Amino acid sequence: MTALSGSRFNRLLLFKFTHKQTMRILAILFFYLSFVGIANAQFKGKVFLDKNKNKLADTSEPGIANVAVSDGQNVLSTDKEGSFNLPGHSKTRFIFITIPAGYKLTDKHYIKVGETTDKVYNFGLVEDPTSAGTSVKMLQITDTETDKYNDWIVNVKNYAKKQGISFIVHTGDICYEKGLNFHANQITSETLGKQIFYCIGNHDLVKGAYGEELFENLFGPVYYSFDAGPAHFIVTPMRSGDFQPSYTVDEVISWMKNDLAAVDKNKPVIIFNHDLLTYNDQFILKGKNDSINLNDNNLKAWVYGHWHNNFVRKSEKTGIHYISSAPPDKGGIDNSAGQFLSIEIDKNGVKKVKPHYTYLHKHLVVTTPSGSDMVKVKNGALIVNANVYDSETTVMNVKSIIYDGKGNKLAETALTANTDWNWEGKIPVTKLAKGKPLTIQTEVVFADGEQHIQKQSFKIDTETSLKWISNIKGNVWKTAPLFAEGRLFAATIDDGNNINCGITALDPQSGKVLWHYKTRNSIKHEIAYDRGLVLCTDMEGFTYALEASSGELVWKKDLGMKSLPGYISAGVAENGIYYTGAEGYFQALEVKSGKTIWVNKEWRGGEGTPEKMTIAGDVIITGSNWQSLFGHDKRTGKLLWKRSDEGLRFRSSTGKYVNGKLYITGLNAIFVLDPQTGKTLQKIDANYEFKVMASPLVTDKHIIMPTAKHGVVAYDVNTLQETWNTTTGNALVYSAPYAGPESATVECSVIKYKNKLLLGASDGYIYVLDENSGNVLRKINLGAPIFADLSVVENTLYVADFAGNVFALTNF
Repeated sequence: MTALSGSRFNRLLLFKFTHKQTMRILAILFFYLSFVGIANAQFKGKVFLDKNKNKLADTSEPGIANVAVSDGQNVLSTDKEGSFNLPGHSKTRFIFITIPAGYKLTDKHYIKVGETTDKVYNFGLVEDPTSAGTSVKMLQITDTETDKYNDWIVNVKNYAKKQGISFIVHTGDICYEKGLNFHANQITSETLGKQIFYCIGNHDLVKGAYGEELFENLFGPVYYSFDAGPAHFIVTPMRSGDFQPSYTVDEVISWMKNDLAAVDKNKPVIIFNHDLLTYNDQFILKGKNDSINLNDNNLKAWVYGHWHNNFVRKSEKTGIHYISSAPPDKGGIDNSAGQFLSIEIDKNGVKKVKPHYTYLHKHLVVTTPSGSDMVKVKNGALIVNANVYDSETTVMNVKSIIYDGKGNKLAETALTANTDWNWEGKIPVTKLAKGKPLTIQTEVVFADGEQHIQKQSFKIDTETSLKWISNIKGNVWKTAPLFAEGRLFAATIDDGNNINCGITALDPQSGKVLWHYKTRNSIKHEIAYDRGLVLCTDMEGFTYALEASSGELVWKKDLGMKSLPGYISAGVAENGIYYTGAEGYFQALEVKSGKTIWVNKEWRGGEGTPEKMTIAGDVIITGSNWQSLFGHDKRTGKLLWKRSDEGLRFRSSTGKYVNGKLYITGLNAIFVLDPQTGKTLQKIDANYEFKVMASPLVTDKHIIMPTAKHGVVAYDVNTLQETWNTTTGNALVYSAPYAGPESATVECSVIKYKNKLLLGASDGYIYVLDENSGNVLRKINLGAPIFADLSVVENTLYVADFAGNVFALTNF
């Protein structure tokens, strides 16, 4: 049979088919021919030791055996010469390798498939000591969503270099076309000096021939693996996003099965993804026709982003770690601190997780002794307390030296670490003259070898504002010191290893720790007291009722939190009922027993909100960030109303119930609402962002509200006109959603004491303001962000800073 010419072939088709049908048939034929071509292709190459680092396989450079190589579905190992020959498949776009432990690439881990089938795919490796050994250290960054260069990038780069980090993983939302191109040019393995691997997030699926096209052009395949230290690491893609991807879950599962089949079953497996697969203990990835049970494959951790929050937990049943971080360049959606994570992996899985807060360089503030009023002598010793932090390294040691007015050395002491921020020591006062000018010189040695020295003057007087200082060995987030039964209670967080989290009771006269109860996870927000019990709920939705007198656990209840986000809000107690939880586990509990009185069944969804619940008469007010503000009947739990309009769904702030009205903020407005109906009675449209955890203060003259970027603003309570704005310093740690450098953030509510206004700010200062003018009457530098509200009890001001210090101050 002779071959048909093109014109004769078309005429034959047109004889029986329409033009449109003909074109469809031609498209199918061309696709089939393309498929046959790719499926029959042979992808040959070599993995070699690139001794001269020229990225070329020179004849003198040996091949490396037993390295896994993939075409996106098939996975095989190189032979003893380092060679491989992959069959390919219908959607092969890349050939990529699983980088073996103890090595790093001289080029990329992938090579795009060429148009010709005779292309050679060679991968050069060099030895990398940071990737070898029985444990390995990595960094996680996520949700950077930027196309602007800033200091956080330098922080990540320098920390990785100085601390022996092996690699960096970005777990997605890079974000959109501008962000993708920026990261591909500016945040690379070459610019960082460490291998960086990218996950694809929902906002990284952008317009193109298919959702991941731009990502692939810039970063390569959306799923792949590598080894480092004792572990196997797998990068996986989002199921979906802003635009539809071309890959399917079944295709990812098929490749994962082949990838894991080539892995030693004793290796711990760590998976990276932009989101969390499941909140329960069964990590089963399911497609339309296939599935894989990752619990059966030695899964030890799932590292993700997406939620813009800081939340780490470990399953008690499986030992699997769930690790999430807020972005390093800005505050999280639930006001989590901007940070990156260092994660150490050993043969058992996750060994250690540590947050690193960005934009801080050789930060040192000696809180005491300072001046003449921030000085504390206890049991014959001068207390030395310093807050020290650096984003790019760790603190090795701190010491303080005391000099007299002539420069003579009188004494010195080595300081001991209390938390990741705070150091403390003591010096006998017998060596120090009272009432005489003295100088304290504090010297810090960092792990990178750099030193920092600071001097400041002080003198020991009988009158001092500092009554006592006590560090409770954990970071304090939004928990205001609570006074009850002659005791002071505070709560701590641990966003790394869930070790230093819990409730601590202090003697309010001396600061002595009376008892400590460790909770399962962090207590982010305020605690409550009712009927002799201290009540709180942790990030995993576990509620605790502790005897205020002893710290003994009376009852503990799992509220039933079955999905993200973590619980970062705060409940309230009234008349024997504790209201706590969120979404489908928002409920009312009997204080004495923990018995559930009612459970919310009327709404779900949204992000975590650091809004404390507000009791407004017979209504309990709560909310879900990016969802709604809700008013419930506090007796039955029935939903009375909800508001998501006018920025009320983008909220972090707690409401204030005053004279039958609810004062509460939206994104850029302050509302006065009827708590029974949720209807707006009055509204202040503002030029400020109120995305902070603070509450409005309502006085007979003003409505005073902290802001995310411009300190504190006051409005006339009658005319609702702005009367003053006092800007604080730039935040030490950024927490307000999407707030970054140059933000004067105040997360702490303003309180009125006598004729003054008191507040703590994210710049680390306590402020005393004049209410009428907003003028600063006094400020005290504590050297660590103050997120928690202040408490005043019997003329004593109690302040808890992020470094874990609790201060008792008088004469303020």
